[in-house]
Amino acid sequence: MPVPVPVPVPVNDLPLQVRTARDTDVPALLRIVQAAYRGEGGWTTEAHLVHGHRADEAEVRGMLEDPSVLLLVAEEPAARDLPPAGAPGGAAQETTGQARLLGCCYTRRDATDPTRAELGLFAVDPSAQGRGVGRFLLEEHAAWRASEGVRILELCVLQNRPELRAWYERRGFRATGTTLPFPADPSLLIDPQLRMESMQRPLVGSARP
Repeated sequence: MPVPVPVPVPVNDLPLQVRTARDTDVPALLRIVQAAYRGEGGWTTEAHLVHGHRADEAEVRGMLEDPSVLLLVAEEPAARDLPPAGAPGGAAQETTGQARLLGCCYTRRDATDPTRAELGLFAVDPSAQGRGVGRFLLEEHAAWRASEGVRILELCVLQNRPELRAWYERRGFRATGTTLPFPADPSLLIDPQLRMESMQRPLVGSARP
């Protein structure tokens, strides 16, 4: 399908646009993912549960090359790319001269059932958390996939993260009752007994008009 042209949309006090990730985004994406999952400044951190890096360069570049993967980024556009203040989608405040990545997430379509897709690498820069960036990025991603025929979004969250599970429940996900082993090296777990909880969300009605 044609790639939509990103259009800045005001989200709380931030003008945001969502677009597909590019090769040049990889260093910034890795910094955001590491800060969100392993840093100490955001509510999404897993540093108290998991050691090590959340993702590496080879993994992210592999996503960009995989036709079953859609990797999207949320970006605060450069000031020159914004419509005038007061116009539809206009900036509510001054922005920096360069675009700034604020978040990312990917989905991978199931190889045997293309109506299902797994959501992952969902991260928002801790400095932008609590401002609607994650919600906006998730809904844009869901609508994009729904327009391609995906009907079920699936994800896994670590046990002992009730606040994260509650956030996804507010976004329409429900626990399936299934738990899965930690997908990475289990030696990275601070508590080796931790497992992943499976959640799903139907996408019927999520497509853009």
